[in-house]
Amino acid sequence: MRENLIITNANMTLSSGNVTLINRRAENIYKEFNIKTKCFCTINYGEINYKSNGIDYLYKEIRDIKNYILEKKPLKIIFYGTGTFKYIESIKKLISRNKLKIKLFIDCQGALEEQYEYSKGIEFLMNYTKFILKKKLLKNAIKNCDGAIVVSDEMKQYLFSYMNKNKKEKFNIIKIRCGVDRVLLTSEKLKSRNLIREKWEIKENTVVMVFSGYRMAWQNIDKIIDLFKKYDEKYDDIFFAFFCNIDEEFIEKLNINFPKKNYELKFLEKSEYFEYLTACDVGFLVRDYNKTNDVAFPNKFSDYINSGLMIAINDALPEPSRLLKENNILYLDIEKDTIEQGIKKIQERQKKIQNFYIKNEKMCKLELLYSDQIKRINFN
Repeated sequence: MRENLIITNANMTLSSGNVTLINRRAENIYKEFNIKTKCFCTINYGEINYKSNGIDYLYKEIRDIKNYILEKKPLKIIFYGTGTFKYIESIKKLISRNKLKIKLFIDCQGALEEQYEYSKGIEFLMNYTKFILKKKLLKNAIKNCDGAIVVSDEMKQYLFSYMNKNKKEKFNIIKIRCGVDRVLLTSEKLKSRNLIREKWEIKENTVVMVFSGYRMAWQNIDKIIDLFKKYDEKYDDIFFAFFCNIDEEFIEKLNINFPKKNYELKFLEKSEYFEYLTACDVGFLVRDYNKTNDVAFPNKFSDYINSGLMIAINDALPEPSRLLKENNILYLDIEKDTIEQGIKKIQERQKKIQNFYIKNEKMCKLELLYSDQIKRINFN
């Protein structure tokens, strides 16, 4: 069977967005082209429990990876994580020496500036130094690779900023947004919505606002809590869902900020993820204006859309914001809409919820479905 090979130093034991993207992408490449992905991790973070026909995970040292390349001759070798960029030059020489027709790609899901943009004090100085070193690694990786896989047009332009005109013309950019495996049907969403709301003991027309994520610095959980509180003050029939990692400090924070106890705090298992999301009405993506977010396309955006939610967002995420406008999807602009305007938009969605679902489903099929994104790309 034909194979692509991923070489990474990232922690693939996690359920984070970067890992989700790699897994979903590999599964759909397998379904569409019958090309399997082998992912070799150069750092052992423990057992990787993810099971799929599309991707296999193994821990291997670089010398064993090179032997594998000579034996199996994969179609593409994809380097994910700047820690693996140091291997690109030697692997390119190996391929050239053995006259192999293997394309080299880098997987770019984010900007290097992420290294320092959410750091402070001594940590900022240390991370900024690492950023300078990583810039050199990225420039050298681009020089020695045939192309890159990116998640947004902004990420493409970011990489172009490291290239001269001649390299831009030859460099193969493949854009695959963080998308969805399948589009949830209206009937599925309505069924889950009713089931979970019964469990929560809230009404059909109760407004449910949700944050889902790992409470990473760029996800701005404190700003989202502040926004939730403003809606809580203005609107009586409202409920909040926090689907995230849980610790005692965060439990106490919610107890203080939401004394009416009108919230649900839960860490979701994969099997119940969409069931709980579809019970909500508005999914919040509150980001800062910086390079980290400028190039990003969060998995959560696609998951919220697939769950039939209205998105609360700002223009700090350019490509997701563009998609909402281009597809004429009603959304909350967290910078321009007042709380009263936001409530009016939510009520408009509530009155025609099935029509809203249908529009979201259409956008999922056109813009976010992995199978359709991958069909448009030559992976052979």
